[in-house]
Amino acid sequence: RGAMRVKRARKVRKYLRFYRTCHGFRAPYKVLCDGNFLHAVASMKLGEAGDVLAKYLGSSSKLFTTRCVQHELKHMSAEFKQASFAARRLDCVLGGPDPPAKAFDSILAAVDKNNSERFLVCTQDEKLRRLLAKNSPFVPVIFCHTSGLQMEPPADAAGSGVASQLEKMASMPQNERDVLGQEETARDVQHVKTNVRYAKPKARGPNPLASKPKTVKEPRSGAVTPAPGEKKKRKRRGGAGG
Repeated sequence: RGAMRVKRARKVRKYLRFYRTCHGFRAPYKVLCDGNFLHAVASMKLGEAGDVLAKYLGSSSKLFTTRCVQHELKHMSAEFKQASFAARRLDCVLGGPDPPAKAFDSILAAVDKNNSERFLVCTQDEKLRRLLAKNSPFVPVIFCHTSGLQMEPPADAAGSGVASQLEKMASMPQNERDVLGQEETARDVQHVKTNVRYAKPKARGPNPLASKPKTVKEPRSGAVTPAPGEKKKRKRRGGAGG
């Protein structure tokens, strides 16, 4: 069980690194919760939604909901009373449809236009999760599982090699990224810019040692210079044989 928890933590760190690098997400994260997610957290007795998410994401977060979610929970059975109370304590997203519009539509409206507010969406609605995964690659989706919170894999992380290259770049130390001169585009994965410049080889002059004139050695004092054609006499080692 402990190994599975470590594996889940590694996965969410990897997914968040991808969203930070490719889509400009930053901590503290803004989390948009719908009613069935708040109900799942309460019924599974996981604790306060804010504390559970902060622990899962490894960072503090600000929780939001919509007025339609609050209205929907308010008019549901007593089973959802705790979730309704939790939703009333959250800040509401500005704009969007007015109650009694569907909570489903209000969540989609909040993350419209490429999720400009950079919301992480928490929902148990499988239809909403599939729709966001298909049409909104800029939206991280979190849901409650029997083993705890889980995040859907990024929809565009398995596309071209650009995403994986950006993930590798994100894992580099800052000094290595500075040396490489990589410029990350936060929102456009398909157009990665770079300011890497390759230095042209400089023209080099002649080798000063190769162009140095040869010097003629002067004979040592007392040395006899042999005449032209005369062989130089060599001294034998060990003296004359007897």
